[in-house]
Amino acid sequence: MEKVQLETLTGVIDKKMNRQLKQYIDICARCAICKDACHQYVGTGDFKYLPARRAELIRQIYKRYFDKAGRFMPALYEAREPDDNLLDELYDSTYACTGCRRCMYYCPFSIDTAWILSVAKAILIAAGRGNEMLGQLADAAIFKGDNAAMFEGVMLSGFDDISEEVRAITGDPEHRVHVNKEGADVLYVALAGAHSIRPAAVIFEEAGENWTISMFEAANYGFFYGDTEKARLITKRYIDEAKRLGVKEIVVPECGHAYRVAEFFYEAWSKEPMPFKVTHILEKVDDYIKSGRITVDKGLIEGKVTYHDPCQLGRNGGKFEQPRDIVKAVTDNFVDLTPNRAEQWCCGGGGGIVAMEEFKDVRLKSGAKKVEQLKASGASVLACPCENCRLQIEELNEVHELGMEIWQVIDLVVAAMPLPGNQKGAEATE
Repeated sequence: MEKVQLETLTGVIDKKMNRQLKQYIDICARCAICKDACHQYVGTGDFKYLPARRAELIRQIYKRYFDKAGRFMPALYEAREPDDNLLDELYDSTYACTGCRRCMYYCPFSIDTAWILSVAKAILIAAGRGNEMLGQLADAAIFKGDNAAMFEGVMLSGFDDISEEVRAITGDPEHRVHVNKEGADVLYVALAGAHSIRPAAVIFEEAGENWTISMFEAANYGFFYGDTEKARLITKRYIDEAKRLGVKEIVVPECGHAYRVAEFFYEAWSKEPMPFKVTHILEKVDDYIKSGRITVDKGLIEGKVTYHDPCQLGRNGGKFEQPRDIVKAVTDNFVDLTPNRAEQWCCGGGGGIVAMEEFKDVRLKSGAKKVEQLKASGASVLACPCENCRLQIEELNEVHELGMEIWQVIDLVVAAMPLPGNQKGAEATE
């Protein structure tokens, strides 16, 4: 490897190294408890997806250049240079990881493999080996932020179409999607697509919320790619928009990583506090139901309903009870998956892996434990508040012929609201 590139890659480790990361690298006892916690290793049986093995690749580079024994006796201390073979291994194990952190939950030392792999992604990007698709998606989002006026006409036309649908569902001719509304209490940052906007708009309008829609989407492929600066710039688009409009609160959609980026990471990346709170939409909906701002009817949802904890929202974001309270509010026929909450199995679709065709085979095999859970539940309806999780589980549903209906939680809520535009809702209001 050329000296210049070698200095760049080792410089990445040196820059990222802190006491906690060094502890993660030094403390692993290779007990392999993580092998039974990792959905990818359990589903594929492939050694390279073992969490401890993933971290070991970074540990080997660290030992080669930062550990005295490793520098003088690399073969004895399993130290390696970051040559093409090691970078290939690092790429496969790193970008396949969904970042679910279930391994950390079960690790007796709480070693955060996802954090270690953030260093791996930085190394790969510095070596020109970052995932091309994720990088392109991140760059496209930044381009949109730099050229927002170019997309405004199309966006406004789409919002007009969704407003018509909202009025048809609610039966209120005044209901609509609010755009560029200064002084709104809530800025809703949706995902790309009407499916993320329509049910939220119905709920906000029925709740009498003072809200407006963001011109940008919440998904952040810079985060998946592993480039902190790109992730910051993508988030900054709607942070600046919220400041311009003077809102009190940003509400993120059914997307686990978007919630974590806005709530936990952006202030650290930007080194400035946000002048508003960040809320997940299910927190708002739970409050609307419990305070009586929207009405739901338990008789409108048919079949046994279960709930999937998305890793980024649940285990990594701490949102376990509000989504369950919502589901229990719309049906008396709820059954939980086993295990659940912090012990929930990853579906296999997180971390941007659904956007990377090269990992499709691994992705589907790693969904084996989720398929087992869904079958064991006996449920016919799955409430799933994460776009990547739904895409993955819908494909698992088809491949394994589970015959389940996969719903956004907010879609399930709208279906349970006695509204003229809902077929059953219309019958309930007669």
